[in-house]
Amino acid sequence: MLKYRTDIDGLRAVAVGGVVLFHAFPTLLTGGFIGVDVFFVLSGFLITAIIRSDAEAGTFSIGGFYERRFRRILPALLAMVVVTSLAAIAILPPFELRNYGKSLGGVGLFVSNIVFWNDSGYFDTASADKPLLHTWSLAVEEQFYIVWPIVAAALVRMGRRRLLAGFVWVTVTLSLLGAIIAVRYAPSQAFYLLPYRAWELGMGALLATGAVPSLRTRWSREGAGWAGLALILVPMLVYSEATPFPGLAALPPCLGALLILHAGQGAETRVGRMLSWRPMLFVGLVSYSFYLWHWPLLVLPRIALNRPLTPIEAALAVAVALGLAALSLRYVEKPFRGRGTIALSQRKVLVASVAACATLMLTGAGLFATCGFQAFAAPDVVAAERAVESINPLRKVCHNDAGTDVLGPVGRCTGGTPHPDGGYQVLLWGDSHADHLAAGFDRLGREQGFVFRQASVSGCDTLAILDTDDRRKACADFHRKALSEAARQPDLRAIVISSRWSKSLPGRAANLKSEPAAIRQMHDKLTQMVQRIRTQAGPRPAIILIGSTPEFDFWPATCLARAAKSGLGRAQCTRAVAADREWGPKADRVLTGTAGVTVILPRRSFCAGDRCQTVAGDIMLYRDDDHLTNEGAWFVARQTAAAIASARFSSSQP
Repeated sequence: MLKYRTDIDGLRAVAVGGVVLFHAFPTLLTGGFIGVDVFFVLSGFLITAIIRSDAEAGTFSIGGFYERRFRRILPALLAMVVVTSLAAIAILPPFELRNYGKSLGGVGLFVSNIVFWNDSGYFDTASADKPLLHTWSLAVEEQFYIVWPIVAAALVRMGRRRLLAGFVWVTVTLSLLGAIIAVRYAPSQAFYLLPYRAWELGMGALLATGAVPSLRTRWSREGAGWAGLALILVPMLVYSEATPFPGLAALPPCLGALLILHAGQGAETRVGRMLSWRPMLFVGLVSYSFYLWHWPLLVLPRIALNRPLTPIEAALAVAVALGLAALSLRYVEKPFRGRGTIALSQRKVLVASVAACATLMLTGAGLFATCGFQAFAAPDVVAAERAVESINPLRKVCHNDAGTDVLGPVGRCTGGTPHPDGGYQVLLWGDSHADHLAAGFDRLGREQGFVFRQASVSGCDTLAILDTDDRRKACADFHRKALSEAARQPDLRAIVISSRWSKSLPGRAANLKSEPAAIRQMHDKLTQMVQRIRTQAGPRPAIILIGSTPEFDFWPATCLARAAKSGLGRAQCTRAVAADREWGPKADRVLTGTAGVTVILPRRSFCAGDRCQTVAGDIMLYRDDDHLTNEGAWFVARQTAAAIASARFSSSQP
């Protein structure tokens, strides 16, 4: 048995405290999320040390290992999930309850990290709206412990300790290298998936397997302790959500946790005594349940109230979570830990655990299959949620969401009134803010008798056509292909360009570290793009720029569904201050300063000052925070009707 170390419980308190403060008060501790990484190192150290101890004593068995794991994690997890699920059924409208069901099934299978990663696409709901999001870290741990106990125990029994240490070092190195690469090219994958997190658990395993040189002097232990504490606290203070993570940025807090653990082996340090302070020990002892309870208590009240929590409300939620954690430790965790006070054989524990997980999975499947009990929802709730699914019918085939240079097939990516020779007169070109207009242009094309072609790619505005940066090569090549194809159309009359300008401009400002320089660059790029279009497509087609679509920091359709479900007022959902109120108008002014183009500004019809509408009468204009419904697309497309008609029928046109 491992000797109990109070400093480890104190380190748990630091880790969970960072996570909870970050979630409850994001601006107070902007890097508190690294507490999860500290937990991973702790878990890798403790579990590997137990495996090694049992294997050396000849008492290790895989059944015994999983019995201990299930006794440790399942009772508190089940208690939290049952209460959260009942609250979710009462609070969440069908669409969100359906998604909750999917995550609940993931919890039951310990694959919720994969579920959240798979759902982290372009139209995914905000992470702050997912009551079980925090279970991703538990899933990562349990996936790690599917294979690791068998490998570690086998090598210990074989007396291959050097091989075991080498195996851990190789695993840590390869996983860390993978994380460094993935955080740049696939950040969501790097965040959620085990291959890019295994090195963090492996850091703890390095210490438990004796793969780290020992600290032989008091001063080395003291230095390691203080250095470790600094490597945890400084990232908590200076990191933010903008920090590329995990990757290399996760190395300091993980190394910090390792150093504190290492410094406290065999002797007490000043840092260890600090971490052993009684209030720290209390938080450390309840840290697991505290972590489980804090997130749903922050998420569900915010959804129920349909607004962000005030600081006082967030503090109250944290206090309730801490109280529930203390009760959970006393009445849920302790009775099952070790052999506990509830006597159950290993077989009964394993069978009951599998049955409980299967129940979670089946319950989640039921919520998903019934679309969150949609059949029992009020009509106004269902009507609001339909807007969330109001997506351009051409999107699946015609919008490039993979960031490649592949255009959708022209034969399947046109709309409006079919042309006899299969060509098109209007190109709808841009990023996802061109894609969300397609349904509107389809209707406009049928009314005016023209055919349009959709060419759009996520996260890449048409100015990329001028880029020489290899990192944007696929994006640039996509737009070059779109323009080249359009230039070959004998009856091309208009090129309509729509992009997320209110994101493009601040992105340039961040890169150049100067707003005036970004405005000048964007203006120059627009001028060059117009020249490029004229060079390739000639003087005939009109160039129509669609200005910024107002953006919000919430999903209006979801907000309306929640309001209908709770009976609370819907005013905050139908008109609100635009999240891009600073950059949107600035980008629009740059567009209007571009010579040789027609500029359509949706903002003029959406907004009065900073406040913008999300509905027009009974029509819901938005499907998420910045993309329009098909009805919203028509709201914008009809504003281009005169410009397109003029381009098609002007006597000056050949």
